[in-house]
Amino acid sequence: MKVYVENNTEQHRCWVRMDKWRVSFSTAAEAQQFVERLNARLNAPHSLDMLAGWSPRSGVTTHADVRCARGA
Repeated sequence: MKVYVENNTEQHRCWVRMDKWRVSFSTAAEAQQFVERLNARLNAPHSLDMLAGWSPRSGVTTHADVRCARGA
């Protein structure tokens, strides 16, 4: 995903572009802070073990599936 700040001097706004999506900010500092936090989250380690209800035997399940399996 391409993430970058675009300044719009005519509208006095800053846009954070994320591929085809954009988010508007009133200052460049706010936009940059958003980009830094987003990049930190995107680049953070992710694990399937962190997903709720995930089981290595059955793959990804929902909480409802887990409750039904226990009650059966």
